[in-house]
Amino acid sequence: MKTDKTTLIFNAAIKVFADKGYQYATIAEIAKTAAVSKGLVHFYFESKMDLLLSVLLNFLKQINTINKDKLQKTDCPVTALKAVFETFQELLLNEKENLYWGKILNSGLPDRTEMKTDTLKKKKEAIDRENRKLFQTIDTLIKKAQSLQKITAELKPEIIRQILGGSSQFLTTGMYLQLSGKGGLGYTKNDVRLAMNMLIDSFARKR
Repeated sequence: MKTDKTTLIFNAAIKVFADKGYQYATIAEIAKTAAVSKGLVHFYFESKMDLLLSVLLNFLKQINTINKDKLQKTDCPVTALKAVFETFQELLLNEKENLYWGKILNSGLPDRTEMKTDTLKKKKEAIDRENRKLFQTIDTLIKKAQSLQKITAELKPEIIRQILGGSSQFLTTGMYLQLSGKGGLGYTKNDVRLAMNMLIDSFARKR
C-alpha cells in the first residue's frame, strides 16, 4: 500500500467486509474502523467496490508470491503441488485475523455489471491475471508430474486441478466455520493438510 493511512483503510475494510458482508458494509464504517475521515477513504479508493477488489487482488498476489518462493525450494512436482495447496491453509487458518479472508472469499465477487469505471475494470482484469497465474502454476506442476509418471495421465491437468481446488476450498471453509465458532465437522487444521496430501497422493500412485 502507498502510505500508513492506506494500510489502515485496507485492513479496516477487510474486517468490516468480513463482519458485515459486502452488501451491508459502508464507507462510513470502514472510515470509523480505520480512524480516518470518509473523505480520506475516497481519496485513495473510489468506492466500496474498489476496496473489495483491492482486498481480493492483494490476497491473490500474496498466494502467488508465496508459491513462487516455495517452487524454488523443491524439484519434485508432487511435493511442490502439496506446498501450493498448503499456502491457502497458511493464509486462511494460521491466525485468528486471517479468518476474515476466509469469510470474504466465501462471499465471492459482486456482479461484473457493477464494475463500470476504468479503475474497477482494471482491478478486475488484474484479479483475473492473478487467478490465471495460480491456475497455470498448478497445471504446470501436474503436467510435469505426469511427464515423470508421478501422477496419472488418465485425467487432464485441468480436471485434477478442479478436484484438488474444490476439495481444498471445502475443507478450508469447514475449518474456517469451526474456528470462527459457526459450526464445523470437528476436524483440525492438521487434518486439512493431511487430507489434501493424501488426495494428491491418490493421483500420484502409478497406474
